[in-house]
Amino acid sequence: MTRILLTNARLDGGEPRTVAVRDGVIDAVTDQPPAPEPGDHVEDLAGQIVVPGFVDGHCHADKSLWGEPWARRTSEVISMDQMFEDTVAQWAATTTPVATRARAFLGACVAAGSTSIRTFADVAPEIGLEGVEAMLQLRQDMRHLTDLTVVAFPQLGILRKPGTEVLLEEALKLGAHAIGGLDPAGVDGDAIAQLDIVFGLAAKYGVAVDFHMHEDGELGWWLIRRIAERTKALGLQGKVCLCDVFSLADPTPQRLREMGDTLAEAGIAVAVGVHGLLPVPDVRTLHGLGVKMCLGSDSSRSLWSPWGDGDMLSRAMFMAYKCYFRRDEDLEFALRIATTLGRDALGWPRADFRPGDPADLVALPGQALGEVVVSPPKRSLVMKAGRIVARYGKLVGNS
Repeated sequence: MTRILLTNARLDGGEPRTVAVRDGVIDAVTDQPPAPEPGDHVEDLAGQIVVPGFVDGHCHADKSLWGEPWARRTSEVISMDQMFEDTVAQWAATTTPVATRARAFLGACVAAGSTSIRTFADVAPEIGLEGVEAMLQLRQDMRHLTDLTVVAFPQLGILRKPGTEVLLEEALKLGAHAIGGLDPAGVDGDAIAQLDIVFGLAAKYGVAVDFHMHEDGELGWWLIRRIAERTKALGLQGKVCLCDVFSLADPTPQRLREMGDTLAEAGIAVAVGVHGLLPVPDVRTLHGLGVKMCLGSDSSRSLWSPWGDGDMLSRAMFMAYKCYFRRDEDLEFALRIATTLGRDALGWPRADFRPGDPADLVALPGQALGEVVVSPPKRSLVMKAGRIVARYGKLVGNS
């Protein structure tokens, strides 16, 4: 395979170096360009910053209306019931195939630097397995662009929608990589029963688990304990993640430490949600307690919400803004959640510019890491597994 040399590359904002890439991995990192070889392809980055590829740990590609005409949103009440209504209305009204819309959205994610993406695919009697089937096909079709993990997700609940449990199992038989749950107490009204179903299927098929868990306060903390107990009992440490954990957003310092210790001991990761009306958890404290975390773009341009563009650097900016990070070390930490820490949280191989690491890289102009978080520039180059797949916000070649 042709060797690619990225010269004058400032790895994580450091001094200019040369990164040699061969066969999809980092071959060497040197202070000076190595001796030329026949067929070398040289990319002079002229002092641009290079960071590991971004990780989107929580997106809903199947629900995105990316590329569709603008959908006028009229619902005012912010509630789970309203979200259910909007979701069902979108399923009924949208004629463009799921795979077409999702591919457009995922392409935008890749162009913004996401080389690893975990997407949820809705499963419900109203739509069957169309979303799961489309995402699994896109995983194959887009394998040269990004690592796509598919979570079979009961967007309308499990117990409240009879037939969903059977469909979730069918999704796992098709090859879904994980099973999701939604508000075990708040949506289904019987947390223990939902946990029985989700963890039972996870154990039966050997897959990961992901709960969207919007319950807050004491109920949310109780759920964290119950999920941690089951995670440890089934030996699923490192295979369970919680998204939108509202109960972590505003507890007392003592309660946050207690919940952080519980999550870390059980090896449960947290996909940090960045929502307009809600505070962001104290991510620095959680990290210090050993909790693994990632960021996610969540729902992007669905009928429920007009927000979201699949750009994880922008998501890091929003998180840093809501946390009011001022120091460069905090801004750099926000970026790491979107890159290396996100890979750790979701079990993807490390990408730290060491020989043998995956050549999943993003180049972008800027003087410092803090600057690119505060004011995200266009990604000038995105490399997936040693292949340049995007430049300046657009996919290139046969991508």
